[in-house]
Amino acid sequence: MEDDDLQRPYSVCTRDDLKERITKQIDVISEIFCVSNSDATVLLMKLRWNSQLLSERLSQENKKLLTESGLKPVDVTDSNQDLSDSSCDEFYEFFDDVDDDDRDDVVKVSTPFCSHKFSTAYWSKYLEKNFFSVEKTVDTISCPHEDCGASVGRDTIEKLTVNDKNSYDEYVLRSYLEKSKRQIKQCPAQGCSYFIEFHKGTDAEEYGLNVVCLCGHTFCCRCSLETHRPVTCNNASDWLSRDLQKLSEASDKSLSFFWIEDNTEPCPHCLSPLEIGLGSLDSKFVPCGYCSGSFCWECMHSEESHKTESGTYGDCLEPVEQDPLWNVEVVDTSCLDRWEACEVSLVEARSELQAFKESDNTSEEYIRIVRDGLMLIVQCRQFLKWTCVYEHIHLEYEASKKEFLRFLQDYANTLVERYAETLKEDTKALSAAQLVCNVPAVTSSIGNYFYNFSKALKDGLDAVKVKHYDDFAPCWLCDRCSSANTWLHKACQMCCESPVVEAK
Repeated sequence: MEDDDLQRPYSVCTRDDLKERITKQIDVISEIFCVSNSDATVLLMKLRWNSQLLSERLSQENKKLLTESGLKPVDVTDSNQDLSDSSCDEFYEFFDDVDDDDRDDVVKVSTPFCSHKFSTAYWSKYLEKNFFSVEKTVDTISCPHEDCGASVGRDTIEKLTVNDKNSYDEYVLRSYLEKSKRQIKQCPAQGCSYFIEFHKGTDAEEYGLNVVCLCGHTFCCRCSLETHRPVTCNNASDWLSRDLQKLSEASDKSLSFFWIEDNTEPCPHCLSPLEIGLGSLDSKFVPCGYCSGSFCWECMHSEESHKTESGTYGDCLEPVEQDPLWNVEVVDTSCLDRWEACEVSLVEARSELQAFKESDNTSEEYIRIVRDGLMLIVQCRQFLKWTCVYEHIHLEYEASKKEFLRFLQDYANTLVERYAETLKEDTKALSAAQLVCNVPAVTSSIGNYFYNFSKALKDGLDAVKVKHYDDFAPCWLCDRCSSANTWLHKACQMCCESPVVEAK
């Protein structure tokens, strides 16, 4: 576990880390109570990996526990009986296609505690059907014979195929994870094999605990959605399942309305929208495609209204101004546009993180700094994306706060872009030693700004009172000359006075 993990309320584990932990737990029980690793695995699975409870029961009621767990020899009436013939089909109907049991050259396997022998093909079908492919794990895997309670452990699995061995290892890991499901979760990112272990006492607040996986994916430990600060889990769920689709539909509808308004005119007879430019060169009168009524395209009056008493056509009348019947409420979809733009930037940031390759010629410190910088960019992009949802939910009727939020968003976006460019240029131009000295300070400044940004949103942007931004700004004021400086600068750019910033 790294030092950073000790400071966080969680740590990132690999599948091998968990398997190594399981092996150590099995070895301890095996060594103390003089049981085989196979039997220790069966016992730990039965007692849900509670080593303390298992130790107490092995000390107080050893024989009883071993008998209950199927780790004692099972009495068989005829020990020479071969149960691998067709009579086994009555136990499990799905083995009708397994006929290798009738052959004498087929290797037959039984558990160490009974003499019920079955072919390896039979075992594979049995284990896959009843255990390996079942979503929920059971405490004990028993012998295929319907009346036999002998347990199936690693010593039996070792006699089977390589695929069965791998499946059993995964089954044991699933059993361990099922017991620890509140403490250990797999990263929800597609294709990610990392696990997140939450330390004892970790409490996810209303906004959820932001988890950063080594794959670059950040998610909420409370709802398993991607990190959605500064909005709550319920807000994020409502946005993804309902509001986002509604805004998309409203946007499409608004675009259609604007096109109709700019490119059509209503028929004077039925008020149906007709595309501009339908008039022919021979006549200025055109028929409506909906009601067949004829009208003048220039003044939008009916053809009859142009006829004089002599039967000829007179000049056009005053143009008709009619309100269309297809009134559509225009919805403000600017937050949706910002959401989509932020999503594009987030995808690019994740791609750059995944494309980062560690070199054997660079130090671990160098690799850590660059990776932390790329991961910070991903987190900032994700935060900016969800500030669009914050605007949609909380600032619909607060114009001043909405304007202020967009000012903060634009400024934050500029900072992140500048930081990304700086990180890219420094990794190419500077040596490893120079990079270690320069980049962490800038990284800390970016984090400091987003900390204040997040805090301001959590407080409801209370700094906005009469449409001014003096109480909160993306900068600090020098105590000496009162000049404003961005959080990227640690010294005042006017008088080079170091800021006195309260430690966060």
